[in-house]
Amino acid sequence: MGSSDLLFPLLLIAAVALTAESVRQLRRRWVLVKVEGASMEPALKDGDEVLAKRTKRIAVGDVVVVAAPDPELGWAETRRAKAPWWIKRVAAGPGETAPGSGGPVPEGHYYLLGDNPAGDDSRRHGPCPQRLVFGTMVRGL
Repeated sequence: MGSSDLLFPLLLIAAVALTAESVRQLRRRWVLVKVEGASMEPALKDGDEVLAKRTKRIAVGDVVVVAAPDPELGWAETRRAKAPWWIKRVAAGPGETAPGSGGPVPEGHYYLLGDNPAGDDSRRHGPCPQRLVFGTMVRGL
C-alpha cells in the first residue's frame, strides 16, 4: 500500500474531525430555545423558538436566555448544566434600581422580568447571577 492509498482515508478522518469540532464550537456559542408558556407574550408566544448568542454584553431591554432558578431555592442553588432555559427581558443591570423594589441590583446580577407579569421572574426569585445568563436573543424564529 503506497502513501497515495493512505491519503484519502486520512483526509476523510481530518474532515470528520474538523466538522465535529466546528459543531462543538457552535454549540458553545449559540443555543436554540423553545418558548414554553406565556411569560414573554406578546413578544414571544408559547412554541416560538429563540436563537441566542453567548455574550457578556448585556443591556437593559435585551431578551436573554438564562438557566432557570430552582423552584424552591431560587437562583442561588441553580446549577447551569442541569437547569432548563428561561427567556426573560433585562429590566435592570448591576447597580441600577430594580423595578418595584427601589433597591439596587447587586454587582454581578441582573433583574429579569417576563413581558407578561403572570410568569415567574426576578419578582419571585430575586436578581439573577450573571454566571447563569447564557446570552442574548439574536432573533425569534
